[in-house]
Amino acid sequence: MKINCFVLTLIWISLVLNGLSQEIKLPEERITGEDIRIEKTRLFFLSPPYFNITIPEIPEPIGKSVEAEGITEGKPYEGYVSFTIGSYNTIKNILSYHSITERSEYLFDLETLLSGGYRDNNQRQKMEFNFQSNSSDSKLSLGLSQGSTELPGPEGHPFNIERDFLSFNTGFSFLKIQDLIPSISQRFYRIDNADEINFTTLNLLIDKYPVIFETGIERYDVFDEGFSTTSFYQSIHKKQGRLNIGGTLKVIERYGARFLPSLSYNINEGVTLNLVGIYIIPDIYRDIISDEYKEIIGYNVAPEEEYKISLVLQKKFTDTDLCLDISSSYRDNFYGWKDINGNGLFEPCPQQYWQAGINFEIKHTLTDYIKWFFKGEKRFLSKDIDFYPEEVFDTGLTVNYKKTRGKLWLSYTGERRFSGKELGSTSVINTEIVFTNQKLIEWGIMLYNITDRDNFKVPGYPAEGRNIMLFIRFFF
Repeated sequence: MKINCFVLTLIWISLVLNGLSQEIKLPEERITGEDIRIEKTRLFFLSPPYFNITIPEIPEPIGKSVEAEGITEGKPYEGYVSFTIGSYNTIKNILSYHSITERSEYLFDLETLLSGGYRDNNQRQKMEFNFQSNSSDSKLSLGLSQGSTELPGPEGHPFNIERDFLSFNTGFSFLKIQDLIPSISQRFYRIDNADEINFTTLNLLIDKYPVIFETGIERYDVFDEGFSTTSFYQSIHKKQGRLNIGGTLKVIERYGARFLPSLSYNINEGVTLNLVGIYIIPDIYRDIISDEYKEIIGYNVAPEEEYKISLVLQKKFTDTDLCLDISSSYRDNFYGWKDINGNGLFEPCPQQYWQAGINFEIKHTLTDYIKWFFKGEKRFLSKDIDFYPEEVFDTGLTVNYKKTRGKLWLSYTGERRFSGKELGSTSVINTEIVFTNQKLIEWGIMLYNITDRDNFKVPGYPAEGRNIMLFIRFFF
């Protein structure tokens, strides 16, 4: 459905004018996610696009180590070990340790995965390691992922290709100097022992409340091609009462300079008007190591650019929490995926368009043990866009009764377009059930696509059928 995206903007202006005479309060908390989690408000933050079409390998089952509304209790233990087996000869193991003291916090995760895949030539194996350390003096994060995945190819034209990958990332912030925070971060990829790509950011933040100043350098390198792109930016933000305002001047080599506005205005308690801009070389390589139908040809990736205005309404009733986000944005070089050269693999495809969107989240308590949730988004586009659907939503129930917790939900994805071809909408029903014994052991079952409905990730690549997983988790 196509509409003039400025219509919603006029509606926002009307709402803003109606709210100016009301009491102004800066919200300290924000409701997010399908489970309506509570987190501190982040200023000058641009959410990534909601429409990421991914089929989870094996999500971590609900339980004490993972937040899920109506399911999770406080976790009194420092760590756990979990073992999971299931469909497609899948084995997944996790060791996790989390330690909190008065002055520091540490988090360690080690995960291994082996899956035979739901198609021929679709085996996947992976090992991941993550470490985080937070203290009053510094923050440190380390991550490593190594493995391989087979590329099965489209139906009717199978491949016999294996893709090896290595990825690691680091991040460090020095917090010992008051009001002056230097930081460095990087992400490195090696694919098929040939392509080597690195993203690096150096940043300096000076916090002189109510003014914050930042300056930094970003660099994108493709080592085997001797190619690089460097970006420079400076930004300043100021908080004044109910208004947070600022902007960033950013220059990207070969693509020129942009001014990126940043504004957050609290009209009244629970109603916020936001304006943000982004201009960045996107990291599309993470998709290459997670999706078996994608490839990247060439290395000169143009920067994504977006300017977005949104009106966010958050409201809490006796038994209901809701969040409504109405937005309009202009996007240039936002990447979808399509088979450009007809070789059976999908390449990144930059797209330019206007869009208006409505994002709605609600959680409602039905009884002491049962809650209902809904999270979805509807987009109105200025033209047909490849890869992304115009609507998606998840809705279902969570149950927490004595030593049993569970979740039953439906995931809906609307129609998608691919170079003139269309994939119809699809609905998938899933459930997860967890049993607890003396709060030291948990075990359960996860069923995804219960009805074994046929659907496709992209044309030629079917998604998983019914997937049954069994797990046990030991806490210590």
